[in-house]
Amino acid sequence: MIQASKGSVISRFHVTSLNIRYRELNYFIGVFNRMSGISSMLAGFASSAMMLSVPRWENPWMVVAFLTFTGCAFGMNLLVILIATLCCLWGPGKALQGNDGAHLHDAIDVLERQQQLAMRFFVMGLFSYFISSIMVTWLFFDSLGALLSTALLTITLFMLVRQSLVIRRAFITAQPFTTGYVRGDAIKSNPKAS
Repeated sequence: MIQASKGSVISRFHVTSLNIRYRELNYFIGVFNRMSGISSMLAGFASSAMMLSVPRWENPWMVVAFLTFTGCAFGMNLLVILIATLCCLWGPGKALQGNDGAHLHDAIDVLERQQQLAMRFFVMGLFSYFISSIMVTWLFFDSLGALLSTALLTITLFMLVRQSLVIRRAFITAQPFTTGYVRGDAIKSNPKAS
C-alpha cells in the first residue's frame, strides 16, 4: 500500500512539473508572437523608408549613413521575425517528441536562448530605426526643422530607454529564472529510498 501511495505521489508531482513546463512553453510562444508582430511593423516602416527618393544635392555620406541605418533596422527586424516564426513553428513540435519530459525541457532551453538573442536583435533594430528616422529629418527638412525633430526624437529615445530600464528592473532580477525542470528519472524510483 505504501508503495502504491508513493507511486501516486511521484506521478502527481511529475504531472504538475510537466504542467509548469508546458506553461513555460506557452509563455515563450506568446513572447515570440508579440516580438514578431512589433518587428513586422518596424520592418515595414524601415522598408518604406528605404524606398524614399533622396534628393541628389544631399551629402552622399549622409545618404550612405541613412541607407545603412535603415537597412540595419530592416535586417534586424527581419531576423527577429525569422527567429520568432521558427521558434513558434518548431518549439512545440520539439516539446511533443519522445515519451518523457526531456524533449520538453530541451525545447524550453532552446526557446529561452533564442528569446534572448531575438531581444538583442530587436533592441538593435529599434535603435537603428530611431537613428534612421533622425537622418530622414536631415535629408528632407530644413536645418531648423531637422534640429527640432532631432531634439524631439532624441528626447523620445532617452525616455524610451529610461522606461525600458525601469520596467526591466521591476520584472527581471539578477537571479536566474526558476524553471519547472526536475532532474532525475520520472519513472524509476530511487533504489536507496526503498
